[in-house]
Amino acid sequence: MKKKLLVVLCTEPEWGGEHQYVSTVMECLIKAQDLELVAVCGGRYWKKWCDENGVRILKVSWPMFSEREQRLHMKYSLFSRIRCMYMTEFGKALRKERADAVFVTVQGAFIPNLCAKIIVPVHDLMHRYEGRFPEVSGSYENRELSFASKAKYGWCVLTESKLGKRQFAESYQGYMRAHLPHLVSLPYITPGHILECEEESLDIPSKYIFYPAQFWQHKNHMHLLEAVKYLVEELPDIRLVLVGSEKNGVRKVKRYIRENGLEEHVMIKGFVSNGNIKYLYRHAVGLVMPSYFGPTNIPPLEAMALGCPVAVSDKYAMPEQVGDAGLLFDPDAPAEIAACIRKMWCDDDLRQEMIQKGYDRINRWTRKEFGERLRRIMEKI
Repeated sequence: MKKKLLVVLCTEPEWGGEHQYVSTVMECLIKAQDLELVAVCGGRYWKKWCDENGVRILKVSWPMFSEREQRLHMKYSLFSRIRCMYMTEFGKALRKERADAVFVTVQGAFIPNLCAKIIVPVHDLMHRYEGRFPEVSGSYENRELSFASKAKYGWCVLTESKLGKRQFAESYQGYMRAHLPHLVSLPYITPGHILECEEESLDIPSKYIFYPAQFWQHKNHMHLLEAVKYLVEELPDIRLVLVGSEKNGVRKVKRYIRENGLEEHVMIKGFVSNGNIKYLYRHAVGLVMPSYFGPTNIPPLEAMALGCPVAVSDKYAMPEQVGDAGLLFDPDAPAEIAACIRKMWCDDDLRQEMIQKGYDRINRWTRKEFGERLRRIMEKI
């Protein structure tokens, strides 16, 4: 007999890694023969996806609460239960559907007391560990309430690394009940749509290094640009291609490029298609990812799967993610970033060795194994 899983879907392609994660999870869940999926979603992307995959959509939305209301839900469990189950459209739909579990696919959602088996991912707790960045410091209290609610009312928290699992337990132990929520490590895999889509070429240099990232401060574009500046005299043909929605800190990046005469060396292509991303990985000298955030990230997986050498920051679980297939550097040291770029740019033998090690690394944890582990988690729940 099939189990009914209610999935809450609200990401958009422009969200980057979080949307890719949700897409991967849904690609696996839709194939599970013992699950009936019912969706709560907003936006065109997931409505279209549900229509194409025969997933029924409920005409309700996930309940939203002000900060004051969230604090009341955290303080008074019985109030939260009555308020959510009997006084919100979502709660009424949940009772009517009698779903066996609810998968809230985004980490930013506040979880009230729904008296249901709530599954939710936690990708990072960087507001605690990298609070210097405005993109997380400005929302510190909201993020704390959100993550604490998962510890108090969640049934299963999915993390992407052993470090992420440990960080959650250390941070929110005071809210957790006896043996709940279950903390489970489910490492990322390469998103299937990147592997399966057709390459789409675009106007770029014949030789370049590549960094796909939104222009948040924690993505650390500035130190990468400093590294390129170090290399210009030694490697006059050095080229860097950046992609990502042109918002957040992109003006600062463009100003640095202009003021330091790097217009011929750095190209910003904005938000591009999956086919373009695949093309950029396949033809790049290497991926260079100086992000301060972790514990892990998706681009190194995509790069290794597509034969692109990787150089990443030595923060959190990034060394564990790439293993001996990648080069590591201190993200605060442009000279170290430049040294890694130089190695990939100038040493073809090293690049070929890194490419093979990248394939070997990726093959240790495949889509099939990710799907099987996800199904085992669902069966246990």
